[in-house]
Amino acid sequence: MMKTIADSASDAALVRPLRLAPGQALHLPVRPGTGLQVTAGALRVRTPMRWLADAARAQPFQCLGEGEGLCLEDGGWLALEVAAGQGEARLLLLEPAQPLLWLWRRLRALALWVSRAGTGGRQRA
Repeated sequence: MMKTIADSASDAALVRPLRLAPGQALHLPVRPGTGLQVTAGALRVRTPMRWLADAARAQPFQCLGEGEGLCLEDGGWLALEVAAGQGEARLLLLEPAQPLLWLWRRLRALALWVSRAGTGGRQRA
């Protein structure tokens, strides 16, 4: 059995399995440090744009086959396409979970603020 990035993932990471049908493309936002590994099929991957001087430059597509992967240095929009002439492609996306914890704390604080605002600033008993 193939060793995957999910096998070495810590509890502080979120592993998302994805499946793309032939001819399908997917654009999704990723954070710096996100890992990607193809578990079946072949993909064309365009990593997020990078700044060069004062202009954003699109990166060329990279082809990844089964078992290959990459780690993204920059956050942004990731483009995934099934390689031409290939069947279904499957991959694992390993995302650092720390920003999710930050988002959860912010949403909890917002919910608390909204509940207090609804009572005129008084705490509910």
